[in-house]
Amino acid sequence: MTQQGAPRDAPAPLERGAQNAAREPVGGAGDPAAQDGAAADVTAPRARTYRVGGYTVVELHGEIDIAGVGSVGPALDAATAGDEPAVIVDLRPAAFFDCSGLGLLCRAHRRVGERAGRMRLVCDNALILRTLRAGRMLDVLQPVATLDEALRAEE
Repeated sequence: MTQQGAPRDAPAPLERGAQNAAREPVGGAGDPAAQDGAAADVTAPRARTYRVGGYTVVELHGEIDIAGVGSVGPALDAATAGDEPAVIVDLRPAAFFDCSGLGLLCRAHRRVGERAGRMRLVCDNALILRTLRAGRMLDVLQPVATLDEALRAEE
């Protein structure tokens, strides 16, 4: 199938997921699929959680959309549980992020606030930042571009 108005011999445009897969490397040093030789699906939603500088960092990978929030939501719920949680959500590994992901961040932000904790957001993707702006959460979440900036941020 060709794009409307394109010459008959023009290649068909890639779907959004295929475009992301074509741009992003498959696998990596910390990726279990890469270690046993299998190709990893970079669009599959997943969360990677670790501790650094008194914070629980939750990296969101893949497509964070309505189909993916169920895969990453439990990690954010666990990180925002307990008294005075200190959480950094890192969206840099996300391949796609829509209003479902925005709802997930709003929930995490609310849970942290209810528990007298603190939450930082790391994001350097212009499209994700535009989604945050459209959802009127850019000023609330105040994203920074790097993990180091999030760790240095004042209360």
